[in-house]
Parts: sequence; C-alpha cells; structure tokens
Amino acid sequence: MAPALMQTEGVSKPNVHRRIEALATKLRRRQLIGSRQVALEVVRLLREIVSSAKFSSFKQLVEHLDEVGRVLQDAGPKELVVTNMTRRIAMLISEEYATALSNFLADSASSSGGATPSSIPPTPALGSNLDSTNSSFFTDAGRTRGGALGSIFDLLGHKTTSAGAISTTTDGAASTSHLGTPSALSSPSSSTPASPQTHSPSSSTILSRPNLPMRTPSLVSPHVQALLEDEFSRKSFSLKPLFIEAIQELMDEVESTYRSVGEQSIDHIHSGEFILTIGQSNTVEAFLKAAARKRKFTVIVAETAPSFSGRRTAASLSASGITTILIPDSNIFALLPRVSKVLLGPHLVLADGALLSIAGSLPLTLAANRMRVPVVIVGGMFKFSPLYLGEADWGMRDLGSPEEVLGRGEGAATGEEEEDTEVLNPYYDVVPAELVDLYITNLGGHPSSLLYRLLSETYGTGSS
Repeated sequence: MAPALMQTEGVSKPNVHRRIEALATKLRRRQLIGSRQVALEVVRLLREIVSSAKFSSFKQLVEHLDEVGRVLQDAGPKELVVTNMTRRIAMLISEEYATALSNFLADSASSSGGATPSSIPPTPALGSNLDSTNSSFFTDAGRTRGGALGSIFDLLGHKTTSAGAISTTTDGAASTSHLGTPSALSSPSSSTPASPQTHSPSSSTILSRPNLPMRTPSLVSPHVQALLEDEFSRKSFSLKPLFIEAIQELMDEVESTYRSVGEQSIDHIHSGEFILTIGQSNTVEAFLKAAARKRKFTVIVAETAPSFSGRRTAASLSASGITTILIPDSNIFALLPRVSKVLLGPHLVLADGALLSIAGSLPLTLAANRMRVPVVIVGGMFKFSPLYLGEADWGMRDLGSPEEVLGRGEGAATGEEEEDTEVLNPYYDVVPAELVDLYITNLGGHPSSLLYRLLSETYGTGSS
C-alpha cells in the first residue's frame, strides 16, 4: 500500500511522504536489524509527521498517524513493534489532548457566570449557639438546649440530674471550662437549676445525618459542552509542542532501554551463578555485562543452530571478561541441572505473555520447566504488544533459508535431486506464558499474571 493512497494524505507534506515510503521500503526489504532499531525509526518518523502536519482537528491527526502505522505494518508484517509504537504515540498525544481539553472546559465553565454553590452549614456541636436551622438536627418535642447532653447520658445508662445540667450564659450559649468541658461537669455544685426532664430521642435519631441543603454544581449543558469540544479540537494545532515533547520522552525511553534494563541486573544475578542463554540478544548482553561489573558468574551459551548466533553472543561476552562456555544445542538438557536460571531475549511479547523467540527457545523452556529452572525474559517495553497469538499468527510463518538446514545436493542419496523434499527453517518459536517466570523490562520486573495491567497502562484500556 503506497502512501499516495492514504485518505489523510493532505495532512503531511510531500517530503514527509517520501520519508514514509523510504521507511516502508526498508521494512519490506528487512534492512533494519533488531526490534529496537525498528522502534526508533518509527518513532522518529511519527515525530516528524506530528511536527509538520497540518490538520483541522485532533481526530484527523490521530487518523493520519493510524493510517501511516498501517502502511508501515503492511510493509513489514513480521515487525509488530511498528504497531506497538504507533499505538503508544496515539495514546500519549491523546492523554495530552484530554488533559488540555479538561482544563479548557473547566475554565469555560468557571467563566460562564454560573450560580455560586451554596455553602454547607456546619454540623451542630456541643457548646455552639444552636439556631433554628441547626436545631433541626435533634427532635423538637419539648427539647431544651440541655436535652441533647441529657439524652446522651440516658443512652449511656445515666439519669439527668441537676448536677448534669448545663449552665447557660446571657446570650444562650453553653459555658465551658478552661479544659474544654462544660462547666457544669467540672463543677457539680453549680447553683444553676436543672432543666426540666424531657423525653430522650432514640439513638437512630441522634446518629442520623442532618437534613442539610446539597451543593449544586455548576455544569454546562451537553450541547454547549459539545460545541466547546469541537472548538477546542479545531484549535488543537497549538498543542503541537506538547505532542512533540511526549513523543520525545518515548524516544528517550527506547534509546535508554539497555541502560534501564542493565541497572536491574544486580537484583537478579548473584555471584557464583550459572546462567544459560540462547541466540543473540543485545538486551540480554547489556543485562549480563552490567551485572558483571559487580558480580562474578558463568554464562553458558547454546550455539543455536542453524543460525549459530550463539557463537557471536559467546564471543561478545568473553571479550567483556565474563566467563563463558559455548555448548552445542544437544547438551542443553544435560547441563540444565547445574543452571540457576535461563535468560531469553524475545523478538516479541504478546498480550497473554506468550513469546516469539528464536528457534530452539521452546525446547529450552520445556526442559527448564521439567528441571524447575526459572525462565527470565529480558526486553524493552516496546516489544510488548497488545495483540494475542490469534491476531499475530504471521510470526509462525517467518521462515529462514532452507539452505541453512539442508544445502544443495546434501539430501540426494543417489546423485539425483529430490524435488519433492520440503525443507522448513522456522525463525521463531512460540513459547507459552506458562513456561515463563518473570519479565524484566525497563520499567521493572513483572510476573505474567500482571501483564494485562502493564499493557493497559501502556496502550490504554481499549487497546486490545
């Protein structure tokens, strides 16, 4: 799908469309290596689109970003991180827009000259001047100002006597002692005559809430609010600096993934451990190298046939001074009892916690589960997708060259080519979430049971 066919083509300038087409070509030819590099390229492009876009409403901008994301995803269907970054940016700018809109509506409502909310009168208290409004808190059947305290004493099993009466001053307020208690209580010999005996109300009457006037909020009508929202959406062009700042924060997060993940390594790796890994993952390497600054441990690397990417990982770790042992894939099961944990760097983490990881990860995690060895996943948040396996089954069809498995002429038993032989070289394994114990991201460690909350905070509640 070419960018010229986009319905929101007029939002971006021609030079931006050329940048979109260039990135789509790179994705189609798989010239970008690694999910992190793809994520950075997508974020840079979307930031350029937002900074130069000409849109008449915020909805038009979001639709344009969504359309660009679909163009890039169709060009590189194996890199679902494109959709991850597009949704993340759409959610970030939507949050900025919602905050600004809320402030705008609040200012409009306050400047509309609505009625002033009525004040709530204070709760009647002992020692206060009870007027006719507040005295409705009590029953008014033959009550005096001393009856409230007397009724409380009756509930507690005491009888009202002259010593329990409350003396009143000339202005009708009950006098209190310097300790804050009624003077009649502190001085039982008071000469003030006792108030007449009254009927005490029930406890439900005393404990019931007073009938106070409610506060009536000043709200604009739905029609006026819709007009204000439409007016604000047309002026959302002025929010570009906020949008660009939010996208820049996302780019900084992706760029600092290795450092953020590496800072957590000493919390999960201890001296003297044997750690097993497979394939080549830059995040896993950064995680191990950061831990090696303060810990002494041994890393066992499976060579990961037929790509043999584990050999490059072993060479890189050994060059950093980490004790490294390179083993063939057939020795994994035999060495797992000596291993304290398994580290994997996934290509993608789905919404249910399942992984798309390099071929060989599934038998490794199955063996680790059999040996009760914990499996730890290390990757940036940009690899976590809100989609499920049924929506992303394209990952299982990502196949490598069959020559890596069976070279030309190697399968011919008699010198004749076997044209009917089909050789499959799947690049990824699908690892169920039940085989994973912990996910370590740049935001911290998370069990699989809490991934739904993490994805909800990252992509919004309606993202999946």
